[in-house]
Amino acid sequence: MRQNNKYLEKVYEEMDVYRQHIFDGKELTLKQEDTLQKLEIMRGWLLAGLSDVDTIKLAKTDERIRLQDRRARELLAMTYEIFAELRQLRNREGIKYMYSELFRSVADKVLIDYERLRDSGADPKAAAALLREYRSMIKEAAVIDGAFDTSKIPDEQKKKPTKIVIKRKTVINNGKVEKDELTEEANYEISN
Repeated sequence: MRQNNKYLEKVYEEMDVYRQHIFDGKELTLKQEDTLQKLEIMRGWLLAGLSDVDTIKLAKTDERIRLQDRRARELLAMTYEIFAELRQLRNREGIKYMYSELFRSVADKVLIDYERLRDSGADPKAAAALLREYRSMIKEAAVIDGAFDTSKIPDEQKKKPTKIVIKRKTVINNGKVEKDELTEEANYEISN
């Protein structure tokens, strides 16, 4: 049934125009630029955490967009499709990248708060906590994007130490500890 639906074909052709603009830099008409701007506004709402229903309601009432229900639903679907955020279609890659982008946008806000606290000098512990949270969010976004391999190495593939030597050197002068050093040496088995 979908293959014979002329209306759906029209929507898919419209999506292709925006994809070509985003990926290949194809020129848009004024009407198409206006629609792309609406898509970006709706995408911003989704990234801010609004649900699909809330996004459609806003699209119908926001003065910048003012769409009818059917067109709002079309643009919502196009937003997911064009920006690879295909939550409705259960596209795991689209969802993955959407969450990665959410982590990055929240991390940017945390970084701004950290810098404000750091510069004011009010609470260094709170600033340090914000910095740790920022690093955690950026790392999570990188893991989602595939920058890090989170798979575990099986125990049998890990190198095992055959000999560990721990040496402690303590220098005491006049009853006071002047120097206390720990050194560790480890020899690992050679894997073939």
